[in-house]
Amino acid sequence: MKSIKGILFIILIMTSGALLWYFATPIEPIHAVNRLSHIIGGMAITGFFLVFLLATRMKTFERWFHGLENVYFYHKYIAIFSLVLVIIHGQLQGLVPRLDKVERTSFSEFAKELGSLGQYGFIALILIALLAKFLKYEHWRIFHRLLLIPYAFGIYHAYFSSRYDLLQPTPLGIFTAITATIGFMSALYMLTMYQDMFFKYNGNITGIKKLGPNVIELELTLDKTIPYRHGQFIFIKILQDGIEKAPHPFSISGGDGKKVFISIKVLGDFTKKVYDSVQLNTPVTLDGPYGHFNFENESQRQVWIAGGIGITPFLSYLQSQPVDRIIELFYTYHGEDNAIYKEFLQEYAQTNQQFRVNFIDTAQMDRLSFKNFSVPAHTSIFMCGPEKMLKHFAKQLKSRNKDISINFEAFKFK
Repeated sequence: MKSIKGILFIILIMTSGALLWYFATPIEPIHAVNRLSHIIGGMAITGFFLVFLLATRMKTFERWFHGLENVYFYHKYIAIFSLVLVIIHGQLQGLVPRLDKVERTSFSEFAKELGSLGQYGFIALILIALLAKFLKYEHWRIFHRLLLIPYAFGIYHAYFSSRYDLLQPTPLGIFTAITATIGFMSALYMLTMYQDMFFKYNGNITGIKKLGPNVIELELTLDKTIPYRHGQFIFIKILQDGIEKAPHPFSISGGDGKKVFISIKVLGDFTKKVYDSVQLNTPVTLDGPYGHFNFENESQRQVWIAGGIGITPFLSYLQSQPVDRIIELFYTYHGEDNAIYKEFLQEYAQTNQQFRVNFIDTAQMDRLSFKNFSVPAHTSIFMCGPEKMLKHFAKQLKSRNKDISINFEAFKFK
């Protein structure tokens, strides 16, 4: 399992938090339901610490989870899991007054009210985040950032409404202080510092080429070389009036690091604006590279599967050198207008005997299927395209080839 380090990290943190709450001693004896409520609430705060930490796009997490898309997968589902814990905690707290006579001060009552506000805030904002496909990306980002507010309320609630003294240097107090501080700083970092600290590659758009009615290729000339590996992607901010300033990810389709090319397909509001109005000499700034594709370190026999604009990470490798391994590419698209770089791939196959390409135009033929496809021994598989398509292909391939390893980059950003 390629995400094993990341999964173990999540299990370690969540289990540590649960055990520390379980074995901690309350200020005074409390009912078992109240104790359970504290444990569940503590796990929720720990879960949201992980949510904010994983959002920082640290390269370490990309390696541990084997890809940024896997980091976002666990980021999403830990948020949902933590929200469920928050709701359960709130329901249990509603039972406490009838079961556990605890004297409350105005200070602790205020903390309790903040906890309730935090719960409602988490519910509202996470539900909005789950509706991302119905929102503009910039609007989704704003709502996503607001999660810091209920998180702050939840931390205050934990410290000043809890029947455990978290301000003492006990194992639970130390763990809570560390995770709360790192979680809060991670959120602040993404809000205030990320775009200044990590977008360290600056340049300009020095070439624009429309490859079809909905795909555009941009040539970027940078002020210093970005050390990317073939198959990786970057986050780019296009600093032109009228174009959203939020960073978006795109695969590098070619270049030498000082000059790089990206190909953008119209998939949403941002990409449509870029296609229609981007101009030469527009400043850009980049963060990266990201991505775990590594064609050179895999086996000498490889199968590549690309869906639509998912052809781009393979191009940087093909355009850099003649292939020195056996590669078979399956390139699926809908309509000739979406078959970008088709002529290049055809010519490349004609001049490189070890490279073979299969074009599947779903507007004229059946959809690509690997249901009865047997993968030769010692073959590495790389896939890039829409997430739903890749999961479908992976399932088909593994049904006949149990032990194969599949590397893929799935895109959902717009």
